[in-house]
Amino acid sequence: MKKLYFLSVLIAFSLISNGCSLKAIALNSVGDALSGGGTVYTSDNDPDLVKESLPFALKLYESVLDGVPEHKGLVLSTAKAFTMYAYAFLQMEADTIDKQDYEKAKFLRARAFKLYLRGRDYALKGLELNHPGFNELLRKDLKAALALTNKEDVALLYWAGSSWVAALTTDKGNLQMVSESTLGAALVGRVLELDETFDDGSAHDFFISWEGGRSEAMGGSEKRAREHFAKAITINKGKKVSTYLSLAAIAQGKQDLKEFKELLAEALAIDTDKYPENRLSNIIFQRRAQFMLDNINDFFLIEEKEEN
Repeated sequence: MKKLYFLSVLIAFSLISNGCSLKAIALNSVGDALSGGGTVYTSDNDPDLVKESLPFALKLYESVLDGVPEHKGLVLSTAKAFTMYAYAFLQMEADTIDKQDYEKAKFLRARAFKLYLRGRDYALKGLELNHPGFNELLRKDLKAALALTNKEDVALLYWAGSSWVAALTTDKGNLQMVSESTLGAALVGRVLELDETFDDGSAHDFFISWEGGRSEAMGGSEKRAREHFAKAITINKGKKVSTYLSLAAIAQGKQDLKEFKELLAEALAIDTDKYPENRLSNIIFQRRAQFMLDNINDFFLIEEKEEN
């Protein structure tokens, strides 16, 4: 399948120089191939290989979109790819090197911020293609804008909202992003209304962090966060490492070492080969879980006592 996917891309590009009509056909062909090739990455078992290849893929996506700007499938794939790259290969690396190289971590977060917003803008572009006037209405009348959307918009809503809020986590002092974060959360909230099972309950994963990461004074709720965790586990049947890490962040915030370690143990116990559709993300999040365990005293004010 991988060979056929890349072969179709190469054949399509070979046609581009043969005239305008053939160029349009070729670019649409490439767009179809790229937007349908997600499992090439998501099922990979080598995050480092994906990290090295994704920058080329991202520019390829944008180059093709420049020729077929209304290719809805490619718009969605591009939004998703930019968001995933920013999180998995920039922000997560920044988190792991913060103490050793603060300046590099700062640089990586700045890059992640820009790529999150690029991913958000592509997803919003997709929503605009589906519902002309959506983006203007979104900022004027959020409720009316969301009412325009339907089940076909679920993926775009999720990636637009999650990338919007993720950008805030890389620049928490950005007051504009703080004020706009509720718009991002509302987009993901619409996913719950339309199809809470989307992507194995990813919207519930989002709200574990959204509810648990804010104080009650700011509208957060640990109780609601745990309810989202329970729903996410019911939907994905415990096969996503990220779900456990989202709740582990709440345990860390409460300084509950016992629950923190239990959740990370459950995350590390998941067999990444058993769920090939989630293999790449599970491996990446298991690396994060292991880092958290190996550096557990960085996450807790009271150092863990060595067992006799």
